[in-house]
Amino acid sequence: MRSAPVPGDLSELRRRIGQADDALAARFWRGEDVECLVAERARFIDAFLAEVWHAFFHGNSNVALLAVGGYGRGELHPHSDIDLMLLARNSFVLRGRRSQEAVAAFLRLLWDLKLDIGHSVRTLADCKREASRDVSVVTTMMERRRLTGSDILTRRLDKILSRPVLWPSGRFYRVKREEQEARHAQFDDVEYDLEPNIKGSPGGLRDIQTVGWIARRQFGTADLAELVERSVLTSQERDWLVEGRRFLWRVRFGLHLLTGRREDRLLFDHQRELARRFGYVDTDAQLGVEQFMHDYYRHVLHLREANDIVLQHFDESLTTRPLPRREVIEPVNERFRLRNRYIEVTRDDVFRKTPAALMEMFVLLANRKDALGVRAATIRLVREHIHLMDDAFRNDPEVTRHFIDLLKAPYTLVSQLTRMRRYGVLGHYIPEFGRIVGQMQHDLFHIYTVDAHTMMVIRNMRRFHAASREADYPLATRVTGNLPKIELLYIAGLFHDIGKGRGGNHSDIGAGEAAEFCRRHGLSDEDIELVAWLVREHLTMSTTAQRKDIHDPEVIDEFARLVLTETRLDYLYALTVADINATNPTLWNSWRATLMGQLYVETRRALRQGLDSPRRRSEHVAACRRTALDAAAERGLAEERVLALWDKPGDDFFLHHSPMEVLTITEAALAHDLAGGALVLILDLLGEDGGGASEVFVYAKDRDNLFADSVAAIAGLGLGIQAATVATNASGVCFNSYIVLKDRGPVPNEANLRDRIRTTVGRAALGRLTGSKAERRLSRRQKQFAAPTEVQLSTVPDASSSTLRVVAADRPGLLAHIGRLFIELELAVTRARITTLGERVEDVFEVTERDRTAVTERARADDICTRIRDHLDALSACRISPRQRRSATGGLP
Repeated sequence: MRSAPVPGDLSELRRRIGQADDALAARFWRGEDVECLVAERARFIDAFLAEVWHAFFHGNSNVALLAVGGYGRGELHPHSDIDLMLLARNSFVLRGRRSQEAVAAFLRLLWDLKLDIGHSVRTLADCKREASRDVSVVTTMMERRRLTGSDILTRRLDKILSRPVLWPSGRFYRVKREEQEARHAQFDDVEYDLEPNIKGSPGGLRDIQTVGWIARRQFGTADLAELVERSVLTSQERDWLVEGRRFLWRVRFGLHLLTGRREDRLLFDHQRELARRFGYVDTDAQLGVEQFMHDYYRHVLHLREANDIVLQHFDESLTTRPLPRREVIEPVNERFRLRNRYIEVTRDDVFRKTPAALMEMFVLLANRKDALGVRAATIRLVREHIHLMDDAFRNDPEVTRHFIDLLKAPYTLVSQLTRMRRYGVLGHYIPEFGRIVGQMQHDLFHIYTVDAHTMMVIRNMRRFHAASREADYPLATRVTGNLPKIELLYIAGLFHDIGKGRGGNHSDIGAGEAAEFCRRHGLSDEDIELVAWLVREHLTMSTTAQRKDIHDPEVIDEFARLVLTETRLDYLYALTVADINATNPTLWNSWRATLMGQLYVETRRALRQGLDSPRRRSEHVAACRRTALDAAAERGLAEERVLALWDKPGDDFFLHHSPMEVLTITEAALAHDLAGGALVLILDLLGEDGGGASEVFVYAKDRDNLFADSVAAIAGLGLGIQAATVATNASGVCFNSYIVLKDRGPVPNEANLRDRIRTTVGRAALGRLTGSKAERRLSRRQKQFAAPTEVQLSTVPDASSSTLRVVAADRPGLLAHIGRLFIELELAVTRARITTLGERVEDVFEVTERDRTAVTERARADDICTRIRDHLDALSACRISPRQRRSATGGLP
């Protein structure tokens, strides 16, 4: 069987492959056309394999070597699989000892050369059998090329696979569409994942290939020019596919070179490096990587649209052929009708003669539960006439009335807005929205592009408006259901982030543009003012809840004076909750829900009581003390003992606890002897919008490192510290509170777990816990978005303590690290406020020297700030520029 020697030794063969790959890589980074490079690599491997094949199978007419899959299309990226099929005439050929040895030696040589080979060995009968029962096999073999070997065998295979009974077009289409839907579902059907898979994500390369496979099965060709001639594609759709494929190929080629392997995930670090190599430059408004990803998402959006419309075309033309059925046509009005539940125009000139119909169509769809979508021909007509959406169109009273009617429609509002976004209608009707389509927000806080995030905000608002979501968002559902004009909330949602990427304050930019939009749509002055205010203040409720002490009635009073009315409060709450949940699902946990619910309820109470007579902090503390004292008396607790205990914690204790919680803690503390160790209580905090959190309350004698040991113990138990208050009185007794979550919710009411928490934290308070494992690995994404730490230490003249503010990238066990730093720096913590905001924390500590005096020397303050900052930056593997470092300075004022 083997009649020729292997062409050169392994080292020589490897040198040839490496030399060819290096040359292609150098040409790629110089900017040469990626389509030429992909094709050239395929041709090089073609010739190389034919040469090697000849050494093992020269003169053998019973076998052939075929390229299949992507390689069969003549496409080969640096580390793509080289998919091969060794085709034999029959099983007798493969059973022979010499044949088996030749096949094994051929494949072994390719593996020794470290080529990324994927292979199958089949006879003609195998091909027929496997292709008939497995769509993936027939799909792979559809894209086949003979590289070398028997031409007769190859023609026989062509004849077998071209038989119409083998996967008829209609059946093949349905299976491939279901396959695509399942694949899209793996990516949450979102083309705007911030770390997309350029092959498998919606709008990725696989979507282009799916169009080609279906066309090839139906027409025998996947050539885009031929598909345009057959009216399967328009010229614009062909251009989208060509340009989108070229862009994604360039990204994929670069990814393979950067990683040295087959890689289709466009991870954050790869995005940055590719953006740099492709020549994207940072500006004041946008980072270079954001510009690069903006281009990526725009191509993907066009590819998704082309894929959808072609599949819709096939759906209309293929699925009726196996089982012909009578088409059901239902007139809607003189411009539109439903054909088999898909809307279409009654005449091709509808949009030209009645431009307002471009908006009317979506209103009709949103008012019909039975409508499934838009016919392919009508989608194309929309795109052909989208130029009609000019200023005159935007100011047409009929059009503006249609848009407001759409926002009021009972069904599928989000689906229609999503269609409008993808067809380009929304971006043309609201040009400001068009500017954020595909705009990336390069951080860990936002996981979607601005336009995709906006659609999810509207989706959340829509869900809140449905009573079926009350179990998940009880307060949001009740609030949204009571809004007098739901369309105003949707407009605020559309505009809340529309000013991003233009420099300046995006909330102010969006507020002005929202007001102009509302005026154009004939809204009243009162409604215009409300919408503009919502856009301007859409971040205020969240920041107030998370960064300020909302237990303080003076903070509530300040917020209430901003809100002014319960109606504005309702709208702002609904917008804020929808926004947080659409930014990143992990941001919405039971503690954040509790904070938002408490702020809402307390603000509503303040508004109802009247802003002219606000309650003061001292009044709230006094009221809590009186109620708790009365309850203590009913329990038989001596007033003098209670008051003596209450002299220790200070006002925050009464601000942050209800009278009944104060009573629970008081009873336990009075019954506890501190000489025997610390008292650790676990209290359940219930939220207005479900969820809640757990409080780990520690009553203990103060000692050095108490705070550091406590937080390390809590972190070691797998609990996330959301907030903390540390209070130490002059007599050295601590009333410390840690708000914690277990897996984004309160600590489960499991005796073993709660007993372990009490025991572990109690031992830590005594300094008896060693080797606490608070360490967990930093996630890859957290490493990519580790912002430089900011540390500031200030001391007010004659103060007994200093204020230390730390803003840092969050990471597992961060607070424990800070606590250990306090030990090393010989600092004592007398008070602390811990705030976690997504991927970062903002913590404020009142600290003293070991002798209980404030930090007053500048050199000492600078050293503290530098050591904390450097240590936390090192934890996050943070790459910080000199400019960033200068901005993150600390020290005494």
